[in-house]
Formats: sequence, structure tokens, C-alpha cells
Amino acid sequence: MVELLITNIIYVAYRLAITAHVVKFCHKVMPYSFAVILAAQLSFIYDAGLFAVFFDAQSLPLVMEIVQANIMYTLRVGLAWAFIYWLWHIRGLNYYLAVFIGAEATFIVDYFIFDGVY
Repeated sequence: MVELLITNIIYVAYRLAITAHVVKFCHKVMPYSFAVILAAQLSFIYDAGLFAVFFDAQSLPLVMEIVQANIMYTLRVGLAWAFIYWLWHIRGLNYYLAVFIGAEATFIVDYFIFDGVY
């Protein structure tokens, strides 16, 4: 249980320290949806490694499992950032608070996405 808590803290800290800034910076020069897709691909690489350590992966998964997980993950990221955008622009929350809420809300979904891979 402590390992899951530590994984959650690392996961959310990455969202606040890296992904939030990537999306906010890229949103200045490109549409929000493209910024989210770029951040999703960077996050997928990071999260794959994080959950590989959490699940004690002994070998690399099959390529099709990685592709399937990436597709599900990218769709999940798109929905999460739409939720974050709603919290941020429509509800008027602070950007980083919206990212924190979105990260916590989606951590469990990512847990199951990567549980199926490792």
C-alpha cells in the first residue's frame, strides 16, 4: 500500500512539475489539443517506466500491448485535459489546482491501463 502511495505522489508531482508546464507553454504556440497530444506522448513514456517499476516488470511487453496501452492512454489524457480545461476556464479554478485534481482523478485509470501491460 505504501508503494502505491509513493507511486501516486511521484505521478502527481510529475503532472504538476512537468506536464502542466509543457501544456501551458505549448498552448501559447499551438492549439490546446495539439499541446495535450504532445504532453500525452511524453507522459506515456514516463508513466510506462514508473508503472514498470511499480509492477516489477521482468521483461518488455509485446509491441501490440504497448501500442494498445498508448492508444487507451492518449484517449484518457485527452479526456483528462478536457476536464482540466473545464475546471480551469469554465469553473475558474487555478491552473495548477485543476491539474492536481485532474491528476488525482486519472491516477487510478492509468493504474489499470498499465496493469494490463505489465
